Parts: sequence; structure tokens; C-alpha cells
Amino acid sequence: MKSSKLLALSSTLAAATLGLTASADDKDNDRYGTDRDRDIVSVAFGAGLNTAQPGNPENHHVIPPVIKVDVGDVVNFVVAGFHVIRVYDDGVRLRDVKLQLPDECEVNPLPPATFPSNCESEPPNDVVPIIPTYGLPVYYQGLNPLAPPAVPPFAQASTTVNRVESVSFLKAGRYLVICAVLPHFNDGMVAWVEVGSDRDRDGRGNDYDRRGHDYHD
Repeated sequence: MKSSKLLALSSTLAAATLGLTASADDKDNDRYGTDRDRDIVSVAFGAGLNTAQPGNPENHHVIPPVIKVDVGDVVNFVVAGFHVIRVYDDGVRLRDVKLQLPDECEVNPLPPATFPSNCESEPPNDVVPIIPTYGLPVYYQGLNPLAPPAVPPFAQASTTVNRVESVSFLKAGRYLVICAVLPHFNDGMVAWVEVGSDRDRDGRGNDYDRRGHDYHD
């Protein structure tokens, strides 16, 4: 009889302990959050020929050109060489950016010719034009290796060092991604991030409506 009572008491204590442990784990998850339902997607920002010489269009690509993720997922842009990532907010189209550029700035000049002076740069520099935002809403602006050095301890990226920039997409939509280096943009260095709110994890697609979208608009 005593053995039965001791066994029952031990079972009750074990159950209570498990309950407390589970409760503590739940509180930790609530407190610190959990990333179990978030994905990380790697994207090549630059095709890997990370040389800095002029006229290197083989490098001026984003792969893949259409990146499909869920809300909360993270895109790791793996930058190969001198590039400036810019992600516009949901709704900005490629034509919206091109309409801001003067016509003479949409064609890369053959060296030793340079871009006309009216091809604005952000920030101003004499090396290569960086496309201004022109007031279009920007979701993420990446590092600019041509910008003035940052105040220590924050180090500015070097044009000779590859890097990874991580961007978390927190709302559904269609985001235009460009390299804001003007000649790279002219070479077609653009992509789109499609963020859906309920993508099946087996890759069957998400609930973002892609019907009627022209990736060249």
C-alpha cells in the first residue's frame, strides 16, 4: 500500500515539475521570441566577378531575380564587390525609378567618356553616380562604399571586401530591389522580393497575388 502511495506521489510531483518547466519555456518564448517559423534566404547581389574595373556587366545581376518569402523571413544579400543595395517600399515600380532619370543618364558611356553632369549622385561624388531616391519611399538602404567614413566604432564597407547585408521583410507586398550604382542599374541589376503572409513550407507558393505583374514595368 505504501509503495502504491509513494508511486502515485512521485507521479504527481513529476507531472507538476514538467508543467512548471513547460510554463517556464513558454514564458521564455514569449519573452525572447522564437525564430522557428522564420526562413533565411540567400541572394547573390552581384554574379561573383567582384572586380572593380569599368565595364563589368557580367557581375551586374541579382540572382534569383524574383525572391519569394513570407512575412518575417530574412533575405541575406551576399554582395560581390562594389554595389549599393536599395529596396523600395511595396508598390514602387521599375518605371517609377526610370521616369526620374534623365534620358541621357540611362545609357552607360563608353570609357573614357563619363556620365553627363546632370546625372545626379547621392551622396555627390566624382567616381560613379549613385541614383538618388527622388522622394520614392525606400524600405531599406544598403551600405555605400563611396560615402564618407563612418564614425568609429562603426566601420564603413570597403569596395574591395565582400559582405552580407540582412534584410527582414515584415509586411506582405512586392518590393523592387536595385543596385543604386547608376551603370549597374542601367545594366539591369534589379530584382523583386515577393512577400506573402502564408506560404506553404513545401515551396508550393504563397498567397501574394502575382497575377498581372510585369517584372519589366
